[in-house]
Amino acid sequence: MLIDELSGTQVVIIDDIDQEVESLINTFKKREINTEYFKVDLAGEMPQRGIINSVKLVFLDLHYGSSFDPAFCSQLISEVVPRDHQYYLVVWTKDPDKTGAVIDELQLINLAPISYLSKLKENFRIGNSIYDIDKLLQELDFEFEKITEVHEFYGRIVEVENDQVLINCLLYPKHQVYQIRRFDKSPFENYINLVPGSLLIIRSITKPGSRLFEFRNGNAETAKYFPEKKDHFMDIDVDKLFDKE
Repeated sequence: MLIDELSGTQVVIIDDIDQEVESLINTFKKREINTEYFKVDLAGEMPQRGIINSVKLVFLDLHYGSSFDPAFCSQLISEVVPRDHQYYLVVWTKDPDKTGAVIDELQLINLAPISYLSKLKENFRIGNSIYDIDKLLQELDFEFEKITEVHEFYGRIVEVENDQVLINCLLYPKHQVYQIRRFDKSPFENYINLVPGSLLIIRSITKPGSRLFEFRNGNAETAKYFPEKKDHFMDIDVDKLFDKE
């Protein structure tokens, strides 16, 4: 179970109201799980702790003062979570329907979580500023455990068709295993540079009965695995071409 596997400083809580996170902090303390609470002040600043490489689970409020700014929320996460890091996100808020806008911002800066859940604070309130965190954690464990496998790999766009994108995928860098895969074009539009040669980071999330692919623009780490070639089909074994799974 996700919660039982936590150790070290692996839980980060970002909020601006102490009373709304005290139950969280106390529950993790009882379970001997180290937790860091970052309180955002009225000026929109939070204590400078630096990147936490061991972070596994982040609780994030969406409102600071009376405003909601998805870019600001993603900036808060970027101050503690490493780029391309695998972590889980719990949006702990009064407006869970706004979560999608924050995820979009996180994707733009290569900080999208492995998986995320939105939880309405009021559903767990059992008193004045007291929340049933044991119930919350049971729900999180149950829902996060639906993910059976997460695989992240690199890719380079070979060809862009009317409704599909052909990508040369490096599935296993250590063994230099490349395969050509076709993906629907729609998930790329508006935030991925859809031209041949563009580099990508691809995440495959497998759940019972389904597989989800997420795409982000590549970086310097990605580029070293795909040296420049005039012909993007050069050195590609066409017998390995296959449609997306």
